[in-house]
Amino acid sequence: MLTPKRKGADYHHGDVKRAAVLAGRNLIEVGGQPALGIRRVAEKIGVTAPAIYRHFRSLEDLLGEISQTVRNELGVVMMVRQNNVIKHRDQKKYELAKFEAIGDAYIDFADHHPLLFQVAFINHDNQKIDEFGEVSWLILTESIDRFISLGMTPKSKRESAPLIAWSAVHGLATLVANRAIEPSDLPFFRRSVMNGVQDALFGKIL
Repeated sequence: MLTPKRKGADYHHGDVKRAAVLAGRNLIEVGGQPALGIRRVAEKIGVTAPAIYRHFRSLEDLLGEISQTVRNELGVVMMVRQNNVIKHRDQKKYELAKFEAIGDAYIDFADHHPLLFQVAFINHDNQKIDEFGEVSWLILTESIDRFISLGMTPKSKRESAPLIAWSAVHGLATLVANRAIEPSDLPFFRRSVMNGVQDALFGKIL
């Protein structure tokens, strides 16, 4: 069993892999992708570099695991925001409010964690990103399915609607993460993108 090099290391119960992913994630959040390194992660959790290589083939392999972790975090944020929407007696308005909430959560994550967002959707070391982000994609497609069941979105748009919505919101989130939009202009961009998505999905702005 591997042991820490020093007391107080961020390492418990021999779970080097999990500790390395967490440490790498935290390094990226502070310093971006350039801050990530096998030796830096090893030092952070108090093990040797070879101990890290027992769990990851390369730095790119570790980065792929971190990317997956960040996408999962994004999905959880979206889920929580959706669940916090107050129930409305009008089911269509309720579903639209939840839809806007997950879009806002996506953009807010990029705003609050820009350096993590920048690495979340990179195809690291040929690792496939399943359906653009696993949990977040599932939440989006379920929302679209509810629109269809309520007659808000035509069934013929079932395949294209999630792509349209995700592409528009992801594009804005990327601009936000890259600090390409002034904070004072963000509310206008949010509303404009959401109006455009509604027009594409419903044929009008609700």
